[in-house]
Amino acid sequence: MDKYKTKLIATILNQIDQWEDSASAVPHEEVYRFVHSIKGTARTVGLDELGDITEALYEKIDVAEKRMWQLEECQLFLQEVIGYCKKIGMTTKLTKDQPRILIADPDPALLVEWKEYLESKSFHVLVSTDFEKTVDTLYDVKPDCLVIDAGLKDEKGLPLLERLQASGQQMLTPVMVIDNQPNRENRLNAYRAGADDFMSKPLDIEEFEVRVTRQVGRKKQYDELLLVDELTKAYNRKYFQSFFAKQQSIFTRGKEPFSVGIIDLDCFKQVNDTYGHVVGDEVLKRLASYMKQNMRSGDVFARYGGEEFAMLLPNTAKEEALKLVERLLNGFMKLNFQVNQESFTCSFSGGVVQVSEGGLSLERVMERADKALYEAKKKGRARVEVYEGQEVVTQKVKVAIVDDDEIVRMMLSEVIGKLSLPSNRVIEIETFPDGKSFLQSEWLQSEDRYVIILDGMMPKMDGLEVLQRLRSERRHDQFKVMMLTSRKSERDIQKALQLGADDYVTKPFKLLEVEARLLHLIKRGM
Repeated sequence: MDKYKTKLIATILNQIDQWEDSASAVPHEEVYRFVHSIKGTARTVGLDELGDITEALYEKIDVAEKRMWQLEECQLFLQEVIGYCKKIGMTTKLTKDQPRILIADPDPALLVEWKEYLESKSFHVLVSTDFEKTVDTLYDVKPDCLVIDAGLKDEKGLPLLERLQASGQQMLTPVMVIDNQPNRENRLNAYRAGADDFMSKPLDIEEFEVRVTRQVGRKKQYDELLLVDELTKAYNRKYFQSFFAKQQSIFTRGKEPFSVGIIDLDCFKQVNDTYGHVVGDEVLKRLASYMKQNMRSGDVFARYGGEEFAMLLPNTAKEEALKLVERLLNGFMKLNFQVNQESFTCSFSGGVVQVSEGGLSLERVMERADKALYEAKKKGRARVEVYEGQEVVTQKVKVAIVDDDEIVRMMLSEVIGKLSLPSNRVIEIETFPDGKSFLQSEWLQSEDRYVIILDGMMPKMDGLEVLQRLRSERRHDQFKVMMLTSRKSERDIQKALQLGADDYVTKPFKLLEVEARLLHLIKRGM
């Protein structure tokens, strides 16, 4: 949605420039439509201050007036608008890269309060009242700061931080523990278990925001310094990007082709669901160790994200790269993983692309490798495919908009349709005027991934009932649900969180916020 802010600012300044270039009088109708248009758009894209300025100007201008504005008069009338737009254009960096905060607390009312405050300070906040969902979200999202209530325990009574420590999960994610019994023993226990900070309830909300900001800042510094993935000890994405740039420079000079590969563990979620995240982490570590030991000297192996890894193979054509990755796959499938008295094996799928033209960005190369990877997945997994400029293999996620307001459905459909995704990812959008028609739809009966945008208040069946039905009747991992609620419906928000909503947005919402949140949920749903 930042592009909409940028586009609006550019449109305004472009119109001003056109009037100035023409050096002629401006018809009153043009000035009126100009102010009216900005007033209706500014707040929608998140420029509230600009909305306030144009609202005041709108009150001063009469639609029925018939006259011509001299250029100087027009500039004077719009001087606040012009000044604001130039200031934004020169000094404001618009970005969707908000720090991600995960807060786990059994009290949904407190989560609502903290989420609203931190998001007003430009954080992206995910909340959870459930222990297992917190663990899943932590592994899935990898937040920039984890805030946990000391009383949140699993079915065995083990606090979350102790469980993470016992699992051997080496997190660089800073952890803040909050406790309504901040005695000395509890504070010491929290720090012994690995907490980076401790606050007592009730929280001083401003101090809370300052301390979270400090932890996020430290995390960013660590990320910028490290070139090795903390869990697997493979290189990280930052190092891979740097090495790719060097390899492109070498290619430009010598025209010697090289290859890039991408591999993805097959059915890795099933491993996590069956054996737990601790075993899943062990699989990732064993894979990285095996690959590093069996790849050639000079090859680079990096963790690219989640269970996805990238390889850069210098001076290697695609035919040789294919044989190399197939050899690595065959060896890896022979490894045995032990869990108590049970053993299992794993495989991966891979895609390889040869880089034989200069100027290709890493993003473009990885997109091509990704296409080959999904061709391998499509053909049954545990295989490697080479990119040959073949037809795009697409991965689909279905997005449902369930709202009785036709305008909201149209607006959200447009926003979703313009989301920027890789070319081999597709979104299928469907809208529903009520929860009953949604649940009865054949469109809902597939095994695809779904992201559901669900209005809280609808005729026939409200959003909470729909959410409850989804969570009770369907696979939990098949759906990501965003609730649309009223600011006055705090109880509904709390109930939605308890029922397993993944996120919520309050009406009236800003399209900028909705786009960022939807993009996040859709990527998690793929």
